[in-house]
Parts: sequence; structure tokens; C-alpha cells
Amino acid sequence: MSAERILVIDAGTSSLRAVAVSASGETSVIATEAWDMRTPADAEPFGRELDGPAIEGSLGTLLRAAGRTGAWSGVAFAGQREGVVFVDEGGAAVCVSPNVDARASAEGMALDAAHGREVYLATGHLPSLMQAPVKYAWLRRHRPAGAARVRRVLPLADWLASLVTREAVASRSLAAENGLLDVRTGAPPAYLDDTGVPPAILAPVVEDGTVVARVRGGDLAGTPAVLAGADTQCALVGLGAVAAGDCGVPAGWSAPLQLVTSQPVFDEEMRTWTGPHVAPGRFVLESNAGEAGRAWVWACGLANVAVADAEGLARATPPGSHDVMAVLGPRVMRASRMSAGLGALTLPLPLVMSSPDAGDMLRAVLESMAYALRANLEQIEAVADTSIASLRLGGGLSRNATFAQILADVADRAIEVSGAPETTALGAAVLASVALGLHASLDDAVGAMCRGRRTVRPGLAASAAYEDYYGRWCAMADALERMAAEGA
Repeated sequence: MSAERILVIDAGTSSLRAVAVSASGETSVIATEAWDMRTPADAEPFGRELDGPAIEGSLGTLLRAAGRTGAWSGVAFAGQREGVVFVDEGGAAVCVSPNVDARASAEGMALDAAHGREVYLATGHLPSLMQAPVKYAWLRRHRPAGAARVRRVLPLADWLASLVTREAVASRSLAAENGLLDVRTGAPPAYLDDTGVPPAILAPVVEDGTVVARVRGGDLAGTPAVLAGADTQCALVGLGAVAAGDCGVPAGWSAPLQLVTSQPVFDEEMRTWTGPHVAPGRFVLESNAGEAGRAWVWACGLANVAVADAEGLARATPPGSHDVMAVLGPRVMRASRMSAGLGALTLPLPLVMSSPDAGDMLRAVLESMAYALRANLEQIEAVADTSIASLRLGGGLSRNATFAQILADVADRAIEVSGAPETTALGAAVLASVALGLHASLDDAVGAMCRGRRTVRPGLAASAAYEDYYGRWCAMADALERMAAEGA
């Protein structure tokens, strides 16, 4: 079997996965290990934690499964952006905090109250509650003995790499996403002193797509290990979005919308995020549309319809979903004041006349995602002072052809749908292929591996109908946001 293939270890929101990617871009999932998420008693109600030894076991299972399939050119590590691990002297986890861990809400609010604009201009992100510095502050306050054992802080994906290489190194994009790197200077943020983070626990930072060491032991012993970086930015590469002006939506559990830029772009109103791209010399401007795949799975469960059957029901319903409307989050991202809000599913009355069915509700959920993406797209265009002609769509929701058509109709622009839904793994492999010498440059690798995109174009009648529905949705989303604020 040819060794011109790359193993990608993808630490996603719901699971740890091993994905094989060939030098020509074909992807296949080898194995998946679901995360065992728990809420520790001392971190209730918002805290979430993963078990370090269990993760090590899962990683070993994936590597053994991959090893049984033959030789590899290299193994690349990519993963969730705000997952972070506090590591002891021996490299074992003191605390594994995933990207849904909100235990440090109080510490984050305190930091933002004192240094909010400074934090935003350094990391490109707000609020701080999901980032490593305040999670460390929480650890010092609530688990001082554990905090005293910490010798390194590493992004989750980079910690996984360290388990097999014994090299504790952080990738640039993940260090920045975790609040450990000033995106303007590449140095640690100046405000870290106020969070009590000792400089000694910060890992050396390398560029995304760097070979850091070789795997020690096991079936993959001697295989080069590559830090590919943040999963969302890797997905952009998998979509071929590496040049300034490219815009992509890796629609997985959530729907981040990212525009590739040549410099970090900061919003005066601190609504959007900015940070490093994994592509050299590039950055991303992000306006996140919130829950996507997670909301779709929830809606299918609510309707008691299998995910495999739900798309057909949604497709059979016309634009506007017979006036059923869903709001699953705020109209647009406002990073500096992100908070819990109110959602809604509204029905036309009286029911004896409207009789909405499961297909109406399911399509309304897909339309809500598309409306949110359009609103955030318009926000990105305003912040970047640019016009975006088309979007690239990848991730799990790119399998849903009905959603892709709805998005094209709502946004009234072409949608380029990835030929491979495993866009994060594909992008990580693209970076690794350059580092490993399988391709001469990033452009060459993208051209060889990121193929098969199809273009979905808006329909004239549907786009016209959606103009009215989009206006109604915006009004309802804003009304719900006001209600949430008044309730708070």
C-alpha cells in the first residue's frame, strides 16, 4: 500500500476521529471515539470536562486502527479551537477543558470588565470565558493543588500530538484561539500577568503545518507528526479558501463564516472575531452564525424523524415553510456581549386552518440557519468594507443538498459546495502534504487535493420570496433578543 497518504487526528466537538487522506484528496474515516463529557461537581452548572486517561486510551485505539491499514507519510493533528489542556511534569492532563466548557464565566467577565478592549485587540476574540487564561484562573481558585502541578498549557489537538511525540509545542492558530498569543505581534498578550498565568507554562509556538517531531513507539513509530492547527481554519483550506477575499462556511455543529484577509481586521464595535489562518501570511475575519448541525440533529429528534429522512421532508416544503418560522440564536454575532438568549418556533394560527407538519418545522430550521448566515455575511462585508460574490460550504451540513439550495436562495449568491464533507481533515492533510514534501507548495496541494466542488446557484423565484421572509426573520430575531435582555 502506498505511503503517500496522511492520517489526520481530528479532535472535534463531539468526538475524536482518525481520517485517512490521500495525496490526491480522497478522504475516509477510519475510526471514531466519542468524547466522554462530564460536569464536575465543583464546576456546575456550566463546566464541562474530559477525562485525560480516557482520551489517551481513545487516541491509542485510533492509532492502532490506523496502523493496521499500512504505512503513512505522516500524521497531522487538528482540533477544536477553545479546547485546552493543563499538563503536569510528565505530560499527563491535570484538567482537559473542551470548547463547550463555560466554568470560567465569572473570571472571564471580570477580565473583560477590566481589559475588554485590550483583550479584543490582542486576541481578536471576546468574550474571554472560553479562553485558556481565565480557565487557568478558575483552576487556581477552585483547584489550587491541581494548578500547582501545571507545567504546560496546550491546545487540545497539540496535547494529543505531544502524547505521541513527547514534544510540548503549540500551533500558532490554536495558541491564538485560546488567548495565548497576540495576533498582531505573535507574542503572549500583555494582560496575561493580570490572569496569573506564569510565562513558564506557555509552550513554544510554531507555524501551522509544521513537522514537530516523529511518533515514538507503536505501529506508527517514526512517522512525522504535523501540527495543523485550528479545525475551522483547516476546514477553510479544505474548501480551497486560502487567498485573501475567499469566504467559507465549515458548517458542522456550528456555522462559523470566515473571510480570508491579508491582515487582522478588528471591528470598532467588537462584534466579530479575527485571528490567524493556518495558511501562511493570512488571517480570518469571522462572524459566527451559531448552532447548525447541532440544531439540525435536535430538530430531527424533536420531529421524531431520522436524520437520513428529514432532508426529504424539508425539500418537499416550499420556501417560507408555510409560514412556520424558527429562530435559533441572535440575528448576528456580537462578540463583546455574547450571552444566553431566547429562541422560538412560531406557527401560523389557527391550527385548524394552517396544520403545519414536520416538514414545515424541519425546513424552517434549515431556513433559520440560512438567514443567520446571510445576516452574518452582511456584517462581515460591512466590517471588511468588501463585497463577497460567493460562499464555499463544507462540513457535515454540506451533505444536505436542500440546505445548500436554501442558502443559495436566501443569500442570493452562488454556493460552492465541497466535494468532501471531511473538510477539516482534508485541510489538515493539505498543510501536512506540503510539510512532508508530497506537494511543492500550498497552492499546488490545494489544486491537487481540494477538487470536486459543485456550484449551487440561487433560483430567481425562491430568492425573491426569501427577501420578505428574511426581513420577517430579522425582525423576530431582534425582538427575541430584546426580550432576553429585558428578562435578564
